Amino acid sequence: MGVMRFASMLVVLCSLAVLGPVRTAFADSYDLVAFDGVFGGSVSKFNGKRKWQPTLWLDGSYGVAGPLHLGAYFQWLGKGWPLDDPGFGGGALIALRGNIKKLRLSGAFTGGYLGVPLVTHVEGTGTIGAFAGLGYGFLSWLGLEVRGRWIRYFKMPPGAPNHAWSIEAGFSFFIN
Repeated sequence: MGVMRFASMLVVLCSLAVLGPVRTAFADSYDLVAFDGVFGGSVSKFNGKRKWQPTLWLDGSYGVAGPLHLGAYFQWLGKGWPLDDPGFGGGALIALRGNIKKLRLSGAFTGGYLGVPLVTHVEGTGTIGAFAGLGYGFLSWLGLEVRGRWIRYFKMPPGAPNHAWSIEAGFSFFIN
């Protein structure tokens, strides 16, 4: 239950950070379209032991109203480095994206499907998740982003993880 409280607080704080000062002071600082490609690692528990798995995440979103974006994502989760025996997945996302000068803030809720690599096979599962990201736009169309992500797996077999935490970094491409 502590994880759920932490994830809820993280999402609320990210929402306030994006909607609060960005909405009033920088109303014209929203991206019309954003594409992200991030690589990192996920940590989850298999039979009570923590295990690291590499992950690659690609997403794209369109600004429908101010900082509100709707989009889709693709994800690969590997059994080991570099994305050995990957599970593939994807889904939809609803995001808040705002900019304060060159600083880029993002937060999203996600839902979809993911193949989670287990010891003997890849198990397909429905997922929900959330992420918060912090980026820096060093060009008018390109930036770097670091994000933390939480994902919940549904109907996994005994001994398999039911959630994971990820830290990822990569590039953002955007159109204002």
